[in-house]
Amino acid sequence: MENSEYSSYSSEELNKKINRFKKLQIGMTIVAIVASAVIGIVSFTRNAPQGYQMIPILLVVGIGYPFLAFGGMRKKMKSELESRAKA
Repeated sequence: MENSEYSSYSSEELNKKINRFKKLQIGMTIVAIVASAVIGIVSFTRNAPQGYQMIPILLVVGIGYPFLAFGGMRKKMKSELESRAKA
């Protein structure tokens, strides 16, 4: 069996890490959506269209970055757990 970077962790530790990264992803996404909504509302009420330019950036960073950063790690951890289950 090939050693992965997560082979030194116990199954319980891996499950905790997977859950923690998932919560981080969800939390960052929620913060980005809430911040975008606030910026949209403030821009609308103050008639400041330049505020709308920040919304797509926030959404890409708040949704895309956590997915790219934590999604790969979670996938590797899950595959490590699956390889242990097969063994």
